[in-house]
Amino acid sequence: MQLRQLEYLVSIWDSGSFSAAAAALFVSQPSLSQQIRTLEKELGAPLLERGRHGLSLTPAGRVLIPLARKILAEVATAEQAVAQVLTGGGGDVHVLTVRSVAAGILPPSAARWHARFPDAVLRLHDYSHRRDLEAATRAGHGDLTVGPRPQDWDGPILSLGFEELVVVGPQVHAPGARVDARELAGAQWVLYEPEQGMSEIIDWLCASMGFVPRAVARTGQVAAALSFAVEGLGVTLAPANAVPGGWSEHTRHAGSGVFREIVAYSRQEPPALAQRYRELLSEIELPLTREGDLPARALRC
Repeated sequence: MQLRQLEYLVSIWDSGSFSAAAAALFVSQPSLSQQIRTLEKELGAPLLERGRHGLSLTPAGRVLIPLARKILAEVATAEQAVAQVLTGGGGDVHVLTVRSVAAGILPPSAARWHARFPDAVLRLHDYSHRRDLEAATRAGHGDLTVGPRPQDWDGPILSLGFEELVVVGPQVHAPGARVDARELAGAQWVLYEPEQGMSEIIDWLCASMGFVPRAVARTGQVAAALSFAVEGLGVTLAPANAVPGGWSEHTRHAGSGVFREIVAYSRQEPPALAQRYRELLSEIELPLTREGDLPARALRC
């Protein structure tokens, strides 16, 4: 059974004759009749009957006609959906990211995206470690990736800005307060489990400042680390945009500031709809710092 045969059958019944259907479909009447005979032979039953009063449907034809209409409508819907994806007007955009970016950076883009493309679904897939994020991107699991700049990447990359990583602890501090390496070296730390990307960043920062952090607790969740730190267990490091507003007074800059670049990247040029989301990210104001606004002695991880 072929779609063309179903289309011919519906057209014949709707137009009332083989000749009218052939004219509407721009095919010859013998070819049209041959396709219907082939369909009837395959199904093992006649579908149409010619009589003095015109065409009529056989019992098999009465069953098949509504099903044929449904099949043809579904095919038309599928074709329209694919066309929308190709032209960037609809469909799903699969964005891979890390959890802190999903929660702290991308939300402003979601409302703007929905307002601009109400029929396009934004699907976020978050990972706890940049290593897993890059592996998923290389495996082709998404349309676009938003996260820390990957190493040795050959595909397209668009810089979105820099997120600051701040030190969080139990004490309350004035805005703009800073903490130096000596105090951090003497502090107790709430660290992260190895599968959490922040674990490597803390190790790198402490090594850059010349000490090994003293661990009092480890967790795989940024939210848990923040809670432990604010409650007095120790200090921790977290993306500034992941710190709830009510806890901002518990944060301090590490030295002149610690920043990591956030980029949008992919293996190759993403589909049209994903390209539009990438363009949106570059247009709107995200909670990131522009490179030209970074402090002169800021550390970049």
